[in-house]
Amino acid sequence: MKEITDFINYVNNNYLGEIKTNLSFKDITTLKIGGQIACYYLPKTLDDLVVSYKFLKKKQIPYLVIGNGSNILASDKYFEMVVINLKKLKQITQIDQGKFLVEAGINNNRLALYLAKQGYTRGEFLSVIPGTFGGAIYMNAGAYQTEIKDILKEVTYITSDGQLVTKVVDELAFSYRHSHFQDIKGIIVNALIEVELAKIKTFPLEKIYTLRKTKKNTQPLNLSSAGSTFKNPLSYEAWQIIDNLGYRGFKIHDAMVSMKHSNYLVNMGNATYEDMMRLINLIKTDAKNQYNIELECEWEILN
Repeated sequence: MKEITDFINYVNNNYLGEIKTNLSFKDITTLKIGGQIACYYLPKTLDDLVVSYKFLKKKQIPYLVIGNGSNILASDKYFEMVVINLKKLKQITQIDQGKFLVEAGINNNRLALYLAKQGYTRGEFLSVIPGTFGGAIYMNAGAYQTEIKDILKEVTYITSDGQLVTKVVDELAFSYRHSHFQDIKGIIVNALIEVELAKIKTFPLEKIYTLRKTKKNTQPLNLSSAGSTFKNPLSYEAWQIIDNLGYRGFKIHDAMVSMKHSNYLVNMGNATYEDMMRLINLIKTDAKNQYNIELECEWEILN
């Protein structure tokens, strides 16, 4: 696509960040599945991102924004698009006691540790959420009865026409694993969060240690996955449904239901997109036929 070549030249000529053209979704996702991508773009500043985004929109170039690629299952085909990674946008700025402006590209674990080391609590759950802060907002990610919306005050994003807009959390339609950003075109760039000082300064770091230990003992962290696969239906745990269906340890080639946690579908080495989709659809079909439960995949599936 000539427009993508034009974009690459535009970024390089104006020093708007880093461009890579030899990557695939195998290289940039935790599931390690997926085909080649035409262009991988890492803006170095928010201004770079805004300028480049306006160029993308003007030229009508397809694009995708990712963080750590920790919830993506991509087809094995070639993707003629620009994949934007915000991991260079990772600043944390303290605005007031307990209030921090956080850029979207920071790793969730790093943010949790930053807050905890200063004695702030309520952000510890972020330490066990894979990926970046912007991705957590997009998905309204959560763990251990806490969701990202619980610490958000407002979010700033680039609209589809390239304008920066800030909205308070009540305007962003947060619900279980959902936010306003899944329904619009735009890019989350930063957010204001509010946490609180712990009564015992060491408590936040101790809590992070406990959460990480629990995660290590219950999740297949040594295998390639994209986190939990299915959302929990009302009144049910997805892993329990999958277990009851007898799928723990079940494989289609190298796509497997984890022995350690049955709501984790893992790549044992050379799983393809088709392998993983067959496994997902098989589980969904059996859950519907046997329990009349509609299992919904949490992953972002790119085809």
